[in-house]
Amino acid sequence: MNENPIWTKDNMLSDRSLFMPMLISFTNLVLLILFIANLYYISLNGLQTGEIRYAGFLQIYYLVAAGLFLFLLLLAPAITVSSLSTEEEEHMLELLLETDLDSRSIIFGKLFSELSTLGTLLLSTLPFLATVFIYGGVSNYYLCLYFLGYGISCVFLSSLGIACSGLAKNSVYATIFAYGISFLLYGLLFYGLFSLQKNSYFIYATILSFILLGLLSLLCLTIGRKTLDKRYNGRNL
Repeated sequence: MNENPIWTKDNMLSDRSLFMPMLISFTNLVLLILFIANLYYISLNGLQTGEIRYAGFLQIYYLVAAGLFLFLLLLAPAITVSSLSTEEEEHMLELLLETDLDSRSIIFGKLFSELSTLGTLLLSTLPFLATVFIYGGVSNYYLCLYFLGYGISCVFLSSLGIACSGLAKNSVYATIFAYGISFLLYGLLFYGLFSLQKNSYFIYATILSFILLGLLSLLCLTIGRKTLDKRYNGRNL
């Protein structure tokens, strides 16, 4: 199997940049602060009441999981939008369209590059998520559901950034569109799932949400590819 040159180029640039180490350090620092703050609250409550509520230790998992997902919503559209929009503003996209690479290779190369960044960020936070196994209380089912949701969200947000960067004229408008759509969609999804949290239809609603995000990812990738094809055909006219 041939390696995608776009992915290779982006990985080489990422290895030479301080962005990824600083991103991992900052993310884990924030999660560490949340982790220590929660432990301090539990110990302080134990000194005041004379009892330790072990259910409070589960809040560590929820804080880390929610914090990581919030980082994903804030980070994924920005880095994906900038990947294509920056190359267009620097007139590098025109050179890519003149090579033997087709629009599919360019789109999927950018997608895999952003997924590797977001996947590395998730792997770096596993020690914080693993602390919940010390006390128990979170089943493997919910852990698998969380990681599945994180993975599908990575694909969707990266695909959304690619589509917005292809449709918008510059990176500013593309970023605004990507953030607006992502926050609106996830706000509606979280509101619906939260309202069905104690309902027997919760699992079906969750699966339906994953299917919806998957279909929207395919739609966004198709839009991004069609946009590149249109630009390439326009240059050849």
